[in-house]
Amino acid sequence: MKQKGKKKSKKLSQQAEAMAKQIAVENALLNTLSFCMERNVLCRVLMQGEKWTQHNVWLVLQVSREFVFVLRATDFRFAGYEIHRLSDIVEAVPAPELTEHYHMLSVEPEEKIPELDLESLPEALQSIAAHENLVQVAHIGPDEESSVVVCGHLEKLGKKKISIRELDPNDLAWSPEPIKLSYDNLDVLRFETPYLLSLAEISMPYDAYIRSVNESVTVPKDMEDFEVGTDLMEGENEDLFDLDEITENEETAADVDDVPGSVE
Repeated sequence: MKQKGKKKSKKLSQQAEAMAKQIAVENALLNTLSFCMERNVLCRVLMQGEKWTQHNVWLVLQVSREFVFVLRATDFRFAGYEIHRLSDIVEAVPAPELTEHYHMLSVEPEEKIPELDLESLPEALQSIAAHENLVQVAHIGPDEESSVVVCGHLEKLGKKKISIRELDPNDLAWSPEPIKLSYDNLDVLRFETPYLLSLAEISMPYDAYIRSVNESVTVPKDMEDFEVGTDLMEGENEDLFDLDEITENEETAADVDDVPGSVE
């Protein structure tokens, strides 16, 4: 019994030590990102699964215990907004030398930078959806088959999941059915990137797509206000973030329709 107790005590001690090290790493990472944000200094960042030659360059806009909101810098220009989980970051290092180069080239971020509530992912998505931007969301799994990348329009924000209408970049066609992903599976979110902006210019706008579908649907006489699709901004009093939009029953039924690789 004494031997068993010693093994259990040793295991708990090892777990506590590992947890302490993880907290120390997270605190150091948070301090570095906060320093870069406060000093307006660019930051070199290495993500999980990437090699040391694949450092990202970010201008940190906001940071919380769980997420960081950044403006990506690529080839001496700012190239769109991104939200990442801090848990996916391996290393962050201030890069004042790059910051000086950007200032020398008169490269400055846009004046109107959106303010997001990083303490709540649904609230942050609400602010993004209000501008009706094309967004790209990603779930990073252990391998390519379990990872998911979706580009499209945010349709619904529920208690546990989002509903996004995918835009196929190959034939520029909107998916007939939205894709549902849980908030826990949203590891990366991008918007106003050069790719998404160019895609929005050459594809059918989301609202035009919804109108074309509604016009092609025969409305039963006993149904009023029948409409395909969901416009989050419809009506002056419409609450963009409607927690009742996806009920518990709908979420349970939707589980079978989730994309491969999503985790409940």
